[in-house]
Amino acid sequence: MKKEKAFLLTLLLAVESLSACGGAPAASNTPTGGDNRTDFAFGTYAFTKLDPADDYNGWATVRYGIGETLFTLDDSLNIQKNLVTDYSLSDDSLTWTLTLRGGVLFHNGDAMDGAAVKSSLERLVATNDRAASDLMIDSISADGNTVAITTTEPNPILLNALCDPYACIVDAAADGGSGEFEEYPVCTGPYVVKQYVEDSSAYLEPFDQYWGGTPASKSVTIKAISDTDTLSLAMQNGEIDAAYGLSYDTLSQFKDDAAFQVSQAATTRVYMLYFNQSHKFMSDENFRRAICMAVDKNSYASVLLNGAGTPTKSAFPDYLSYGDDNLMTDVPDYDPKGAKALLKSSGYVDTDGDGFLDKDGQKVSLRLITYGRTGLPQSAQALQSALIQLGMDVSFEQVETVNPYLTADNYDICVYAYVTTPTGDPLSYLSYTMGTGNGSNFGHYSDAQVNDLLSKLATEFDVKKRSDYALQIQQTATKDSSYCYLFHLNMFLVMKAGVTGMKQSPVDYYQITAKTAAA
Repeated sequence: MKKEKAFLLTLLLAVESLSACGGAPAASNTPTGGDNRTDFAFGTYAFTKLDPADDYNGWATVRYGIGETLFTLDDSLNIQKNLVTDYSLSDDSLTWTLTLRGGVLFHNGDAMDGAAVKSSLERLVATNDRAASDLMIDSISADGNTVAITTTEPNPILLNALCDPYACIVDAAADGGSGEFEEYPVCTGPYVVKQYVEDSSAYLEPFDQYWGGTPASKSVTIKAISDTDTLSLAMQNGEIDAAYGLSYDTLSQFKDDAAFQVSQAATTRVYMLYFNQSHKFMSDENFRRAICMAVDKNSYASVLLNGAGTPTKSAFPDYLSYGDDNLMTDVPDYDPKGAKALLKSSGYVDTDGDGFLDKDGQKVSLRLITYGRTGLPQSAQALQSALIQLGMDVSFEQVETVNPYLTADNYDICVYAYVTTPTGDPLSYLSYTMGTGNGSNFGHYSDAQVNDLLSKLATEFDVKKRSDYALQIQQTATKDSSYCYLFHLNMFLVMKAGVTGMKQSPVDYYQITAKTAAA
């Protein structure tokens, strides 16, 4: 049925004026009939499939107002009830009992009750390894509008994990296994996917039975515009009502133009370096330290990002108790002369006069990679230049999708961006990137003390102790320069003047809501 609707809609679109990015009606912002709402068009540099349980695709599901989680985070990263009205924890700290909000419907009209939530979470942990690790679910039972989640061990971050976009509640019974759910997930949000064009666009219509009230826009069109110059032009010429992922070179331009409004917020997205310690040279602590000493974090943040970055030594921003740079005492400062001296004393010298360092008869040749997120290519190119100045032969490549290169060990250094507290807690990031053998530990880092601290962090409910563990983990992992953090990003959205119900969130996955509307 959905495919037939999509086909009919495609025929309709063929006789209408299509946008330059294709696949969806142009946003005319002109009310028709008795509906005074207007169309809304949103341009974004990144575009994925929409099944929230699949990898990180839930970010798009939440950003576009399609899916919702049981809990959400406010601007201070505090947990708020969303699709639940109450919750409690058993005396043994193993069973969380959630009372669901009544009257919530899926996009197909079926009720979101306890059984549906149970099925949704069971589908999630069977599909997403990261979710299974975070949630640690042993069993789930449902009774009417109540769900009881029992964990394998006390899990202090269960509610945080239920804020993660992967935990969007879906009608699992509607997933027929054909792959259609990847493009047309059945969720509870204010907007329903009516047409999905891979790598191009999505056309959404309001869900009239949305529990949170009537959605403010008559339609929402998501346009994938990966080139930042093209995205900026689309914003300037009125093709879209809002844009996410614009180059920081354009920030002042839009701020100074009364035709636009800019919403900006400090986020927990950190720009960092992965070092592939399975490769020659990168396993040498002094070699990694010299690279860290060549990074001019202040210039990267102030010049390359037009002042929208905050230099850091920590994975977390300083407004969090476990993100205090003053406590990261073993992280080196910018010191290119010191880096050269350290390399020389460690046996890296140019013995054959070719202009490049070598050691044990092998030239220092490195492969530096990154991907297209704003600020990453610029940071990588600046790093390449700095390392060449140190005498290293460094090739640079910007790839379309970086994770396959990382998992295949097809790199030496990767400049990467990571949201370190997507659910308001440090465990997920620290465990996934630093735990031995874990999914985002692309540098093959392994430390017994860190693994022990991660185990303690995973079951500790005391907030102060959790903060102390997180700090100790970072101190251990950075003292030998196994990780290098560059800066935290102040993200921004640009909107036409008069757009309402949309702002940049510190957690970076709340964008389109039921209140989002064009002028």
